[in-house]
Amino acid sequence: MNYTKSKIFNIALKNLRVSVGIQNANQGNKNTAVLDEFYDSAREQVLKDFDWNFANTYRELALTGNIPQNPKFLYEFDYPNDCLFAREIIPYINNEIVEFEVASNSSGQKVINTNLTPAVLRYTKSVENETFFSSEFVMALSWYLAFLAAPSITGNRTIQNDSLSIYTNMLAKAKTVNASEGYIKNIDSCSWLDIR
Repeated sequence: MNYTKSKIFNIALKNLRVSVGIQNANQGNKNTAVLDEFYDSAREQVLKDFDWNFANTYRELALTGNIPQNPKFLYEFDYPNDCLFAREIIPYINNEIVEFEVASNSSGQKVINTNLTPAVLRYTKSVENETFFSSEFVMALSWYLAFLAAPSITGNRTIQNDSLSIYTNMLAKAKTVNASEGYIKNIDSCSWLDIR
């Protein structure tokens, strides 16, 4: 199903128990204005809160040419412009976890420091086009948007608390759905099991 901003707004309004929906996301009424004010922040937060498959991407990082300020790390890399949340640096040989940190360098630029080069980052990218959203993400986003907008639209703290609780449950459900997609063989699996 293709989602639009106005569909997400209407789902959020239903979550808030508002019976009158909207025709489009640019409609000039109070409810639309409130939802629009929170929308971008809510979308980014929900993308950060979970490792959504549709927003998952990889990029080989570019060295900045600077030495990291943190002496624990050897290399400083540019932080990708479309990165909302850095998930992991992919190891080349085994499944060991590669340490890294997100920091600001002496120029105030956001960077990634690590001890591996070249470094491939797996991260959650900023997805703005609603047609790429999964149904699980749309439902989670609508509940988080309802949580943020509840004080302004309904003034009801119970509805706001319920929206946050349902949002948390939606994330738990999404973990189950995401986990069932794809398969990556564990490198540490026993070779004698592979022979069987």
